[in-house]
Amino acid sequence: MALPGLAFWNFSQRQSAGELAVQSKSLQQKIETVQRTHADSVSSEKLKTRLKSTDQPLDWKNLGSRMVAAQQKDTATEDAVLESFKQRLAKMTATELFAALDQISTLGLEAEAKAMLEEALVEALIKQDPARTVVKFADRIQDESDGVGWQLAGALSEWAKRDLAAATAWFDQEITAGRFESKSLDGQSEVRLEFEAALLNQLLGYAPKAAAARLIALPEGQRRTALEQINTAEMSLSGQQAYMDLLRKLVPQDERGDALSHLISEVIPDGDYPKITQFLNLIQATPEERTVVTRAAVGNQLEEISGERAVTKNDLETMRSWLKQQAPTAVDRLTGEALGQAIQNGGDFDFTQAAAFVSEYHRSSGNDDLITGFLTTATADGTNKQAIALAEKIKDSKRREEALANLK
Repeated sequence: MALPGLAFWNFSQRQSAGELAVQSKSLQQKIETVQRTHADSVSSEKLKTRLKSTDQPLDWKNLGSRMVAAQQKDTATEDAVLESFKQRLAKMTATELFAALDQISTLGLEAEAKAMLEEALVEALIKQDPARTVVKFADRIQDESDGVGWQLAGALSEWAKRDLAAATAWFDQEITAGRFESKSLDGQSEVRLEFEAALLNQLLGYAPKAAAARLIALPEGQRRTALEQINTAEMSLSGQQAYMDLLRKLVPQDERGDALSHLISEVIPDGDYPKITQFLNLIQATPEERTVVTRAAVGNQLEEISGERAVTKNDLETMRSWLKQQAPTAVDRLTGEALGQAIQNGGDFDFTQAAAFVSEYHRSSGNDDLITGFLTTATADGTNKQAIALAEKIKDSKRREEALANLK
């Protein structure tokens, strides 16, 4: 009888020893993690101190590694180091920044680290000497995988702010030389359109005739794309008016909607319905333009809200009150479309919640536009029982059959 008890005691002892070993290993790992974190913290503090001192040379390899690490896992320590790095770059002269770029090219850095360092330096250079930056890196403009190449349209815009004539002359010279020739089958050069937008952004506010001349020089099918790439967020009211004039005169009517929506999404703060009304009056919007603007405004607003929290009845009532003033014949349709758009970003507002609002408003108004507007923008198919149930509530038999067919 003693033997089984002894065996159990030995097993218990082995189990306890095993548990102690696991606990000891776990404790050791925690100690090493704390030590490593402390060492990293001390190292980061030393690095930040060096970064703040303009007398200390920069350790580009270390910085490149940290930038890559920070991209892979976001930490407060790395953010603080990178912020100190940006502050150091802001204190460097253009000559020092160009010299640093030359140095980085000789260090044999990993491709990702090198690319991130270059982009950071070029960003600082654009503020210091945009003209020299554009000219120096012009051979990288057509490289779609090159982050520096993507930054150069912004550099041209900054150059144009300081010397529009010189920036324009350089750009036109490079166009003639073939720098911006299209590599696509449709003949459209996305890179050239980015650079055209950079110049147009500076011209629209005070030289609208020159802006029109540049837009006219583009093929008609490319004008809308160029306008959509203009940064209108900080444009003056006169610039926005000039944008609308070009849009009306030089872009085919059936293509104006996207460019107008782009303008609205950038210049109107989310939910600022009175300001949208002011803008519509400023541009003397036609009924068609008013519908485009209101659709873009309410769709963007609900999508923005749903990315942060669930859309409420109060949000919808505020929106619908404004719609009744701006697009009285399309209130229900635009409500449905906006609710469909609101569930696209996967936030705190889902299909079930949106469908409940659609059903509620449909019961009170009886307007099938609520449901059809919602189902045309919401992501749904024949496996979505809620979508099918909504479609079956459509009173008009023909529209109901179409909606159900579209879900299959």
